[in-house]
Amino acid sequence: AMRSLYEIGSVEAELFGLNGPESATLFGLRARDVKRTFDANGIRVPISHIGGNLENSAAIAQLAGTLGLEAVCVALPSEFSGAGGMVPAKSRAQLDALAEKLNRVGREYRDRGLTFGYHNHHIEFTRVDGVVPYDYLMSNTDPQLVKIELDVGWLATAGVDPVAYLRRHTGRVIACHLKDYDPKIATDVPQRKLVPPGAGTIDFAAVLAAMRETGVQHGFIEVGVSDDALGDVRRGHAHLQKLKGCA
Repeated sequence: AMRSLYEIGSVEAELFGLNGPESATLFGLRARDVKRTFDANGIRVPISHIGGNLENSAAIAQLAGTLGLEAVCVALPSEFSGAGGMVPAKSRAQLDALAEKLNRVGREYRDRGLTFGYHNHHIEFTRVDGVVPYDYLMSNTDPQLVKIELDVGWLATAGVDPVAYLRRHTGRVIACHLKDYDPKIATDVPQRKLVPPGAGTIDFAAVLAAMRETGVQHGFIEVGVSDDALGDVRRGHAHLQKLKGCA
């Protein structure tokens, strides 16, 4: 699969599942073997997602060092995760506690030489106590400690303009998840509406221009639920390349 990614033209990838001692092996491999496999296939891995509990920062940082990562991003804080999937914020008090935790964890990673980031879904845009949770969290965390991985597909799901958010947070966004949004797909599973770049309604020419304009270093094609993951990456990459958005 990695050779296929390289042949498609991908030069960078992002890992997930980095959660600490219990993830001392990734996909059944030791961290150094994972790195060796990526290196052998010419793919850089600058970032990994980490678990929503935001624990084990020392152990995760050690694994990140072995993998040669620059940054780790929380995929979905446990505050927004429930038995049935994603759940909205409960109160402003909950957001205050989470902002404090994000700052603390960001400091822990910075002290270990890593950048810490926050990856959004759509759930953070459901208002609570008169605030938009995502905006509230970003306003109440230190931009030096908590960077942003902006998922443009989930922003579109929330009815939010990705370009506006890229510009609003100029200098804070370290990476983007590049997936499209097709509201016409009939499904109860929100992830099913998230499709490869070029297959939905997002103006990726504008997104890529805003990424360049605001200095975003990394862009990852991601489709959460797919019947043909490699084909989706291939099609998405071809669309972005047509827009001069891929190396």
